[in-house]
Amino acid sequence: MSTVESSSPVQQWSQASIAEVLAQEFGLRAVAQSPLGGEVDQNVAVDLSDGSRVVVKISSPGADADEIRWRQGLQALAGRPGVLGSVHVATAVAACNGDTAVAIDRDGTRRIVTVQSWLAGRTLSDLNSHSPQLRGELGLTAARMVQALAPATRLPGATTHHWDVLRSPEAIADGIDAVEDPSRQAQVRRIVGWFDRAMDSHRAGLPKSVVHQDLNDFNVLARPGTDGRHHVHAVLDFADALYTVRIGELAVAVAYSMLRTANPLSAAAAVIRGYAAELELTEDELSVLYPLAATRLCVNAVTWMKRCADSGPSYGHERMKHTWPAIALLATTPPEVGEFVVRSAAGAPVEPGRPVPGAGGRWLAPGLDLVPFAPAHEPVGRDHHARLGRHLQADAGTVVRRTTASGEAATLRLGVEIAASRPFQVVAPHAAVVEERDTPYLILRHEGAETIWSRWTGLDSSLSAGASVAAGDPIGDAQATLRVAIFRSHETARVSGRQLVAPSEAPAWAIVSPDPSEFLGLGARPGGATDWTADKVLATRNVRFARSQRSYYDRPMNLVGGRGAWLYDEFGRGYLDAMNNVSHVGHSNPRVVEAATAQLRRLNTNSRFLYPGIAEYAERLTALLPDPLGVVFLVCSGSEANDLAVRIARTVTGRSDVLVVDGAYHGNTSVITGLSPNRYKGPGGTGPDPTTHEVQQPNRYRGPFGYDDPDAGSKYAADVQRQVDRLTALGTPPAAFLAESAMGTAGSIFYPDGYLERAHASVRSAGALCIADEVQVGFGRFGDVFWGFQSQGVVPDIVTMGKPIGNGHPMAAVVTTREIADAFDTGMRYFNTFGGNPVSCAIGTAVLDEISEGGLQAHAAETGRVFKDRLDELAGRHELIGDVRAHGMYLGIELVRDRVTKEPAAREALVLSELMKDEGMLVYPTGSAGNVLKIKPPLAFTPADAELFTEVLDEVLTRDW
Repeated sequence: MSTVESSSPVQQWSQASIAEVLAQEFGLRAVAQSPLGGEVDQNVAVDLSDGSRVVVKISSPGADADEIRWRQGLQALAGRPGVLGSVHVATAVAACNGDTAVAIDRDGTRRIVTVQSWLAGRTLSDLNSHSPQLRGELGLTAARMVQALAPATRLPGATTHHWDVLRSPEAIADGIDAVEDPSRQAQVRRIVGWFDRAMDSHRAGLPKSVVHQDLNDFNVLARPGTDGRHHVHAVLDFADALYTVRIGELAVAVAYSMLRTANPLSAAAAVIRGYAAELELTEDELSVLYPLAATRLCVNAVTWMKRCADSGPSYGHERMKHTWPAIALLATTPPEVGEFVVRSAAGAPVEPGRPVPGAGGRWLAPGLDLVPFAPAHEPVGRDHHARLGRHLQADAGTVVRRTTASGEAATLRLGVEIAASRPFQVVAPHAAVVEERDTPYLILRHEGAETIWSRWTGLDSSLSAGASVAAGDPIGDAQATLRVAIFRSHETARVSGRQLVAPSEAPAWAIVSPDPSEFLGLGARPGGATDWTADKVLATRNVRFARSQRSYYDRPMNLVGGRGAWLYDEFGRGYLDAMNNVSHVGHSNPRVVEAATAQLRRLNTNSRFLYPGIAEYAERLTALLPDPLGVVFLVCSGSEANDLAVRIARTVTGRSDVLVVDGAYHGNTSVITGLSPNRYKGPGGTGPDPTTHEVQQPNRYRGPFGYDDPDAGSKYAADVQRQVDRLTALGTPPAAFLAESAMGTAGSIFYPDGYLERAHASVRSAGALCIADEVQVGFGRFGDVFWGFQSQGVVPDIVTMGKPIGNGHPMAAVVTTREIADAFDTGMRYFNTFGGNPVSCAIGTAVLDEISEGGLQAHAAETGRVFKDRLDELAGRHELIGDVRAHGMYLGIELVRDRVTKEPAAREALVLSELMKDEGMLVYPTGSAGNVLKIKPPLAFTPADAELFTEVLDEVLTRDW
């Protein structure tokens, strides 16, 4: 609830007294009461005899009934249907005499009693996480509240009160002595200084109106919607409403949004975006919003320090627990950076960075041989070279896992960094005066057309404050690492203390702290791939690619590298890849990279020429397959492999009809799309080809024969026999049975024991061929077997391979028997331009070497076991998890809204995937209903990675979305 001037709690009425007043004055019969929080007024939730619930507020002595009615009038304005969108406001309940603020004399004091409707929901303070969407809705609500209260007139005789944003410095001055920590006092005074400067320049131009002015996290309720996310549902407590600057509404909402987060500016930006989508901010409002919001937090902290010193209310302790950490972060964020974030979030013009004066300065470290730092995803270089790290760039040494748990990671270097293997002397790039030396830094002031301050970290210097140096004069020695940044203000250079900044704040810091490269004699920073930001890449994709070519995620990351089981974006943030079975032996696997580059240097041509690599690879591949599988067709994709396999089967048998498993996906060629129920029965699908026939999906979670049925395999396979009999009776027996060795896109479905054995027997009895689609699961992923079909104890007639075969290189294969291959040779030549080229064969051989020599098959078995065990533990704690399925390192988590009805939780799966991505964990929904999280990581994925993934998944599942 909102605070008022007094800090002394009043005498509490008994439940009997409250029930009596409700009955006598309001005609309401109370059956149960629960005390609510409140600093001064007594607030009670009361359950009534008719099943409804109300809130009873018993004011402190001396409360003004007219002022209370005025606030109730504001509630009525804001509560008009649709004024706040779908957000609700409590309505006042009239007493028997028609009044909504009843004066009661009891125990010698006069109190005002009001009753208002109960609003369900949880306060934002009670939620353990706030999504950008929820924060945006808070901003939108603030804008709509301003508009809703615009017709209101100010309270007669009222001027201001303690929480008026305009009198924040006075409120702080009243309690600052209660803050005993000198560093906290300094932080507050610094922020108040920002407030004073901003208000001196802009106060006169700020629009004024009546505002709620207390949209803090205790006064806003949220409820989950049909999309599985929490949404703003209601606004409470108009006790702090008054006539003041309009921007105060947004400033308060922004202030409290910056609590409980390590990145207050990112949180603030989301709120501002929501507000600006509804109501445009004026130039003056844009200029004062950041210091106004920061100062509001200082008022909160100082006020509660003073009140807790007097009486120690728990509300105040709860407030301060989160407020002081936020103030500490804001105090090191210059107001120029804050204003840039405000303007960017509001879609307002931003002043472009001015050219840095003093270009062409003296080279600061003569004699050093500089090379750039390695990209962020590569190991740090170790040699005699000194390494140069550029301004606002992520590179080796700054890489971290992306996460919101500790806030947006600061990964971009502020200034330049030089790392050397030996000490080196440093000279001044320009004439300067030593501004400060009794700090962790050396700060120099450079006078010119514009004064610039340079900050030097890691420098041993004997210079003292006030000393003058000429360009080229020695200023100290760097022992190993030197960092230099330049700033446009002395205060920013002195107090920010930042060495790294978060990506979302980088554009602001680029203005406050420009690129020092030319100033330091390093030359201009070269352009490159970093110019292709995520927004620019996505916009280009949307223009240059068809809508059907969708990317993962609503807010995709911009990937620039990978290593092992990790991928890295343009900002040096890492993502543990739990879904990419294409990079089978790990991203940028050194053995594969070397094989590819070495072969490219020697030869690359097509497979009708003779070269050793194709023979070696064919021998290596077929040696891993059971007899009589021994003839290879090398192609370029899994879709192409399946297309060729079906063509072979149809040619050899002279038939056209093909059996497939319901829900299966086999590729995207015209033929294979017509054999993929997952596609032709999905959005935009046009149904199966006339020659396509589905058999029942052997799904032990959703199907009629479950995990507890030992004969499930035979029972599901019986449908294969029924379809074979039906087609044979029609005179169109099947040419083939095309089945994945485990169903991937259908939702990680593993066949019950004996299923393929009986299914193959049924198919072969009709003279048809059995095709095993190993595109998803082959090459040791199952752990106990090298090929998925081996787990079912069968040997197919044709095997298709793709995805993992080339570790991301476009290659695939079809392997069959000599008898079938010869029967396919009808005189028509089969030729594939790129299939089996020398580079592809070198890569394929390197992948096999890595699997064999790295023991990756056994590794898959062990990692898969750990992964499955941990996921099973999560399923025991989270009702959203309906089923966990796994074989080695191929896993699926099926999400359901109800474990009894098994209603698919598709929306939740998308939200969960997005949240996991924001925590640096890559997973994505699949399955016919889009509710199964597919987990099929590179085999470089370790048991420790599985532990980390499940820890993060547990945390995300525990959140309030």
